[in-house]
Amino acid sequence: MKKLFLISLLLLGLINYGYSQEKLNLKKAVRIALDNNKDLVTIKNNLEIQTLNLKLSRGSLLPNLTFSSGWNKTNSVSSGGTIYQNGFPIYVPGQNTTKDNWSSGLSSQVILFNGFANYENIDLNKQTIEQLNFQHEKLKNDIIINVTSKYFDLIKKSYLVKVYEDNLNNSREQLNKIKVYIEVGKKTISEMYKQDVQVAQDELTLERAYNEVQKANVDLLYSMYSDVNLAVEIDLNEIPYSYSLTELKTRMNKYGNVAGLSQTAINNRYDYKVVLQDIRINETRLSISNKNLFFPSLSAFSNYNITGNQLNDITNNRVLTVGLALNYTIFQGYSYDVNKQIAEINLKQKKQDLSKLELQIKSDLKKAVIDLQTAYKQTEILDRNIASAEQDVFLSSENYRIGYGTLLDYQTAVTKLNSLKVDKINSVYNFLLLEKQIDYLTGTINY
Repeated sequence: MKKLFLISLLLLGLINYGYSQEKLNLKKAVRIALDNNKDLVTIKNNLEIQTLNLKLSRGSLLPNLTFSSGWNKTNSVSSGGTIYQNGFPIYVPGQNTTKDNWSSGLSSQVILFNGFANYENIDLNKQTIEQLNFQHEKLKNDIIINVTSKYFDLIKKSYLVKVYEDNLNNSREQLNKIKVYIEVGKKTISEMYKQDVQVAQDELTLERAYNEVQKANVDLLYSMYSDVNLAVEIDLNEIPYSYSLTELKTRMNKYGNVAGLSQTAINNRYDYKVVLQDIRINETRLSISNKNLFFPSLSAFSNYNITGNQLNDITNNRVLTVGLALNYTIFQGYSYDVNKQIAEINLKQKKQDLSKLELQIKSDLKKAVIDLQTAYKQTEILDRNIASAEQDVFLSSENYRIGYGTLLDYQTAVTKLNSLKVDKINSVYNFLLLEKQIDYLTGTINY
């Protein structure tokens, strides 16, 4: 029978049934998280802004064109008087004149050469766009591994609830047997009280397990950026824990070559690509700083102006000017030189960051593979211990039934078996999550 786990049913009324229910699988949970994540939206917005900056840098290669037009009125007033020329007085009468001036013109300018720094500004914007795309993919992988971890945790704790439910049912069944033994005079009433205490302890353990499932549900919904009051329904068979040791060993053997995994990570991890792109960006910035420091700027310009005292004769006076302008900064207060040195330091630091990241990748992968091998070995040992513990429970139960053993012996055997079953579930899901963790570390995780 298909095992569907409805969290709202397991929480014993702790979740309001008025909330809408959501059927989830891992792919759907990841997709919802990717759709709801606000940081992804921020990066997309930054990509749009950077695309506009790229358009702006391309526009700097084109000549600008400016149109200007104006009108002004000038009123000149002179009171007149006498002036002397060659010793002779000349009378100048007073004047009051008003004159209009109409003008219109076009001007254009374009940079012809500045060491090709303007072209490298275009490359710089392209590189920044590519870096933002890498950051976008890196964040997606972070979201995927986070949701996967929370989803696995919810399934694991759901299976633990089933173990504790079975254990509680066995304890209650044993209590009923003891009551029958008391009725026929085979056991004392004190043993019934001892078993009743065990039942109460198992009920408390189950209640705690329910609470853990509720918290795991909240953690999953929070990682999806969804309403934490939502009741979700998941299929436990989607990621079962009942893998055979042969299946687990086959899966483990895929990750035996740590050197190959490290190379895969270097080829695929987006955080590594981000740092590489950061180095390229700083190299471009250093190149631009060098060009600004050492190369002159050559620009072409043109102006065309028309003027007149009347609007209808504005075309009578026309002036066309074209030319070239060469500018070379001899001293700029060290600003260009300082920018160049800053770019060199940043480039050196980014290369150090890349070396550090490579070492971290190899270290993390090596440890993850060791943890995976340990999880497999732990699962193998637990299978053998569970087989032994099941026999202990059977023998202690029969010994207690015939009066050869004590109730404490039986309870101890049951507790040990139950603990081993819990450890087995934790071990298997730890193994499965480590698989995903290695995929994440190699940059190959998907959903």
